[in-house]
Amino acid sequence: MKKFLIFFLTLALPFLLFFCDKNSNSVGPDDIDYGSIQTIEFTKHVQPLLNEYAKILQDAAVFPPGLQMDSWENLIKGWERGEAIIPFDSDNSLLIELTRKLSYANKLDSVKTNFLARWIDEGAKNDAGQIPYADAKNLLYVCSQGESIINIIDADALVVTRNVDLTDFGFPRSSKAHHIAFSPDKQFWFVSCIDNQVNKVLKFTVADNQLVGQFDGFIPALMDHHPTENTLYVSKFTVNNPTSSITAINSETMTGFDGGDGTILFPPNLAVLHAMRVAHNGDFVYTASFAEDVFLVVENATKSFVDQVILGNDRTPVQIGVTPDDQKAYVSCIGTGEIVVIDMTDTANRHIETAISVGGQPWHNVFSPDGTKFYVGNLGLNKFHVINTADFSVQSFGAGDGSDGLSQPHGIDISPDGQRLFISGRNTSGNYHPAYDFGDNATIGTVVVINTADNSIEKVIEIENFGSGMRLLSK
Repeated sequence: MKKFLIFFLTLALPFLLFFCDKNSNSVGPDDIDYGSIQTIEFTKHVQPLLNEYAKILQDAAVFPPGLQMDSWENLIKGWERGEAIIPFDSDNSLLIELTRKLSYANKLDSVKTNFLARWIDEGAKNDAGQIPYADAKNLLYVCSQGESIINIIDADALVVTRNVDLTDFGFPRSSKAHHIAFSPDKQFWFVSCIDNQVNKVLKFTVADNQLVGQFDGFIPALMDHHPTENTLYVSKFTVNNPTSSITAINSETMTGFDGGDGTILFPPNLAVLHAMRVAHNGDFVYTASFAEDVFLVVENATKSFVDQVILGNDRTPVQIGVTPDDQKAYVSCIGTGEIVVIDMTDTANRHIETAISVGGQPWHNVFSPDGTKFYVGNLGLNKFHVINTADFSVQSFGAGDGSDGLSQPHGIDISPDGQRLFISGRNTSGNYHPAYDFGDNATIGTVVVINTADNSIEKVIEIENFGSGMRLLSK
């Protein structure tokens, strides 16, 4: 009997070992040749690598707070200050920066790091071939002016889902992407480039961020698109060579509205027209003389200057907000730290109703969807203000030193339901300190997410250098 058992075990042992090996979870990244993989499979190739990487980061005490790396679904949710990976952009993805730019004892070796970067650059797909947030409905486009990168943020998930780098299209790093606008059909987005060597408004597709047109000939500043017509209105950065004009572009053909250069002239004394806003009904376009402190009105139908309101000396208007009913304009005046409210109920008698003092340098602004609140970031005070449009009372929020992410607020927009406010931070002062010191990110830009229920900071999303103009596209 004993001989029989020995004989049986001798025959069965190889099969038992094979069975145990096939059903174990012992396969790890060291068992995978990451330098020879042709087609990447997330579960088979990437997840074992992430498991190893998570332990390395934990052992080095640099694991991003809030991040989970145990599945694709959790990984793409990101961490407490934004995303961990940006599909198609490994260079600016946190997981790559952590292993390439931080100094700690154990890191992913170069082969594994390069493989992880390759997976990201191929779209960071899951086993089903899905790209993270490809079906996002609310997209916040934010200019990182210092890098000429446009960060596209899922305004619901609160992570950067794509980066559009203008250098990939042959433009210099110094292009200074500054402001954003969208076509009425939501198929195209536009960005102004304010570098005096570029002087362009660029047109991209929303579907796949491909460059499909451009308009040049002047240094563009702020933009706003007509709500129904193919007309994009653009103001100009002309402080060093001031002109008294704005430009109307046919956004379908990217040519001047009149077949020429699209120039709309104002009286020659009204120079440096920076602010730009189109009425919600599309009837009028509003700009202002930065140098001469005058609010200006253009009739859309004729593309001609039709009215003005004198704002007063040294108010220096930088941007305009218009109430949802088009009855009033709120003008951010950085010279005197005021919001000047213009009553436009009677188009034959537009006039100043009041001036609201907020101090500092009130910058870009936006109304709540219902028009009851007016929000404005303050570049000089590192705060934002909420004005009640019923009684013009003011509330101010923010630490004031920029450490909370509100470091030199610039761009602003609000979610379609009014529940979240988004404010970009230039942070050229370096008052906001990034979570990780990579040696090249001391002045990293921010997008601060505000919960409008109590005006508290919900999240700070770290982007690239110099957060400037932004717009939210709701599909």
